[in-house]
This record gives sequence, structure tokens and C-alpha cells, in this order.
Amino acid sequence: MLKLLRNRKGQGMVEYGLIIAGVALVCAVSVSVFGNKVGDMIAAAAAVLPGAQSSNNAPIQVGQLIETKIGDDGWIVLDVERIYNASNTPRLGNNFGLENPIDFGSLVLDVTP
Repeated sequence: MLKLLRNRKGQGMVEYGLIIAGVALVCAVSVSVFGNKVGDMIAAAAAVLPGAQSSNNAPIQVGQLIETKIGDDGWIVLDVERIYNASNTPRLGNNFGLENPIDFGSLVLDVTP
């Protein structure tokens, strides 16, 4: 039992995964809250990094990943009504302004409980 508790195989990989997920979450929130300027800065940094394929070197489009609005008190808050009204639709494709939101690959499909 003691050996099982000391077994740490894969711990480093999990830690790196959590760091990457945290950075991605911070980027998504900052782009949604601070707008296009932060998105453009991330796009400029990504443009400097070389990609393995030529399709990876294309310009980055900035969109509103998370639906927000200005609350009654002036704070930026989630727009729960817009999120709820977009249930059962490919929200991420709509948020990026795609002509056919399904083209995004249905990465996010909200289903109401």
C-alpha cells in the first residue's frame, strides 16, 4: 500500500498539462474581457513562432469566445441570457462569425439538461 502511495509515474505530465490548460484559460478570459488588443498581441506573438505546416502560419482571427456584457454596476459579467438562448447550437462557430458555424467542427455544442 505504501508503494502505491509513492508511485508518481506521470505526475510531471499531469503538471505540464495543468499549466498549459491554465495558460489557455487565462488567454481566453483576457481576450474576452480586454478585447481585440490582447487578441492582436497574442496573434503577433503566434505569428513569430514558426509552424510545422504552412496552414499553421495563417493569420489569427480574434473573436469573442465567451459571451460577456456590461452589468448594471459597470462590471463586465457573463451574458447568461445570450448563452442560454444559444443552447443546442455550435456557439463557438457563431462567436467567430463563420458563415456556416458547423464548419468549426462542432467543437462546442451546448446541450440543455
